Amino acid sequence: MGDEIFVTAANQTGELHDPTAHAEVMAIRKLGQHLQKTDLSGFTLYTTCEPCPMCMGAAIWAKVDAIFFGSDIATISKYMNQIDLTAESINQKSFHQPEIKGGVLSDLTEDLLKMYS
Repeated sequence: MGDEIFVTAANQTGELHDPTAHAEVMAIRKLGQHLQKTDLSGFTLYTTCEPCPMCMGAAIWAKVDAIFFGSDIATISKYMNQIDLTAESINQKSFHQPEIKGGVLSDLTEDLLKMYS
């Protein structure tokens, strides 16, 4: 494992009529299926938006090593409903604490949020 992309995913809540089908959860599901395991140690999750509590919980349960995101919860909230809990605040109370890096390409990710909201 190195710098390869193993899976990609997009938000499918509308298409699947499933409120849990966020991109992060879909990526974790796809990778778990691909590897046939639930421990995703050694992997990094890259995502447009700061993970919501559900997605952050899924990443913690999957034991991903790191999460890199673009737009933070405050920015996302301008364009769609959000639960005001940051990934870092969830991480601090967790049994597994992946590295979290926000603000990656944040101008671009906010442009995407504007375009699709």
